[in-house]
Amino acid sequence: MKSKKRGRAPSPALQNRLTELEDMATEKGVQIHYDLLEAAGLKLKGGICTIRGENHIFVDKRKSTADIIEFLEDHLTRPLPKDVPPIDKETDENRL
Repeated sequence: MKSKKRGRAPSPALQNRLTELEDMATEKGVQIHYDLLEAAGLKLKGGICTIRGENHIFVDKRKSTADIIEFLEDHLTRPLPKDVPPIDKETDENRL
């Protein structure tokens, strides 16, 4: 029988930083979901999306605490989807 792999517990400093980021997300109205992000055998990266007007961040629970912190820092410092200005079709066509 295979034994389950157990990673080391994250350091208290990392755990505190993760808690700070989770609190920041709550203050911004963002829900964080830790799930096994896999579909049809493909590992998905996760990200932020808006569902029924609410912002959600999906994080692969297999990531290390340090990777989760980096992922959350990256996504929480960017504008939320509702804060992103709509693309002007004229401006967008001029870029081509």
